[in-house]
Amino acid sequence: MRKYSLLLFPLIVGCLNDQSIEKKKNITSVTSPDINNSSVFTKPTFQFNYDQQKQRCQQLYETVKRKRSPETEKKFISYLTDSLLPCWYGTPWDYNGISQIPGEGKIACGYFVTTTLRDAGMKINRVKLAQCIEQNLLWDLCKDFKRYSDKSLEYFVKDIEKTGYGLYIVGLDNHTGYIYHDGKDVWFIHSGVYPPKCALKEKAINSVTLKNSRYRVFGRIVFDK
Repeated sequence: MRKYSLLLFPLIVGCLNDQSIEKKKNITSVTSPDINNSSVFTKPTFQFNYDQQKQRCQQLYETVKRKRSPETEKKFISYLTDSLLPCWYGTPWDYNGISQIPGEGKIACGYFVTTTLRDAGMKINRVKLAQCIEQNLLWDLCKDFKRYSDKSLEYFVKDIEKTGYGLYIVGLDNHTGYIYHDGKDVWFIHSGVYPPKCALKEKAINSVTLKNSRYRVFGRIVFDK
């Protein structure tokens, strides 16, 4: 039986419409996050060699596949969120961004998710997934979908808190990204269309992007790719 380690929200289809977010009316006013605030991270906090980060993450992923346990999964998730994803913080967002190297070029929300999952060791096609070819790929990867429609951000975050430690990927009206519950706080890690328009990590409860989305959906991803 397949067990889960990541929770994947399949509506990556929404990211192809990132530009429409900026055209919406009657939504929460947009302000730049306070980059000096400990609840927002917009640049790496350490020097890194991305090839080495990928290699280590892929080794941990292979360990999960060989010896699946809560311990191996947590070690992999912790490395992915604490060492691999932060390499991308500060990389500019663009609707057509397809960068494969942190800090070079620009990255769209869907490509941020699929590129980092691929670099972490998952055997997925980052282009097809980011371009919303979901009938075969996403439905093959995910299970246990849960949907929220017209629910408050507070309701959504509290529901995530109930699940405990874990890494999720959320699909929104027009966006996608990771949600990470580190055992204490719930974070939103994504390539953001709102200022400062870059890959970043922010407290989920403070996210304008999450708040402005009327629809949210998630499902579980299993490590068998």
